[in-house]
Amino acid sequence: MQILNLKKDKLHLTRVLLSDGGEVLIDNDVCSEKCLKSGMEIEADYLKLLCDESDYRRAKSRAVWYLDRNDHTEKGLYDKLVRAGFKREAAAKVIARFLEVGLLDDERFARNYAERLMASNVSKREAVQKMLLKGVPYDLAKQILAEDETDEQAQVKNLIEKKYRSKLAQEKGGEKVFAALVRKGFSYSVVREALKSYIEESEEDYV
Repeated sequence: MQILNLKKDKLHLTRVLLSDGGEVLIDNDVCSEKCLKSGMEIEADYLKLLCDESDYRRAKSRAVWYLDRNDHTEKGLYDKLVRAGFKREAAAKVIARFLEVGLLDDERFARNYAERLMASNVSKREAVQKMLLKGVPYDLAKQILAEDETDEQAQVKNLIEKKYRSKLAQEKGGEKVFAALVRKGFSYSVVREALKSYIEESEEDYV
């Protein structure tokens, strides 16, 4: 098989036109390093190796771009690369490399994310779901949240002050606020005690 022509394409790619009527997109740097040029004979197996190397480099470059903006879990970054159109093999190879050099660490991510969630008054039950959506393994999420010593009653009282204070003055306000807080994942007992304490400490005359 012969390379008929090479044309610069968008996104740092070169379109390689082949004598069998096919064409492939290969990273510009790979083309330069392998000295690809018009008229060159190329075996199908070697071409596949070049395409795989190109896919890997592009996926790695995009992964670095993602990590520059936000930390990710292994699964989160892998899924993001696949959704962006990269081949699963290339995405998996990038993840393996990043794990090897320490750019990815699920436990580090989970602990930092859990800390932010607790500071935002998210219940531990809801936090587990949010962590799963980020790709944190279930057992790891449960372990980290079990170790957390955040005062859930304080969280509930903060939420009441920030979001539900005005609702307490409404008809059946206490019941509505209670139900809303339980839906957020806090236990009945924690919500009951926190709501009772908040009302007792408040200067407002809630019914």
